[in-house]
Amino acid sequence: MKRVSALIEAQLGEKLCLDQLAEVAKLSTSYFATAFRRSFGISPYAFILRQRVEFAKRQMLQGGVPLCEIALNCGLADQSHLSRVFRRTTGMSPTSWRHSQLKGLGAAETSHRPE
Repeated sequence: MKRVSALIEAQLGEKLCLDQLAEVAKLSTSYFATAFRRSFGISPYAFILRQRVEFAKRQMLQGGVPLCEIALNCGLADQSHLSRVFRRTTGMSPTSWRHSQLKGLGAAETSHRPE
């Protein structure tokens, strides 16, 4: 599973298929899907989407990167695809999440600033 996780992380911006992941795990595709769900508690597809959302979050916190570019970097079709997946996963739109996080970071910086 470590090899599979590493492959997903390395190729997050690209199309990932179940056959490719099963090959890395040296399992048949059907057995891989079952074993993956048993090990991670979710399907490979759900895991990949979750990883893509986490990657998008990291990029949004870097600031200045447009959401359309972040979507492509995450392996999603476009900004609206990112928005749908992000909202389904986090309950917030990417823009709302970014503003809430950056607002929180700004407040943390001012509260820790020496006087």
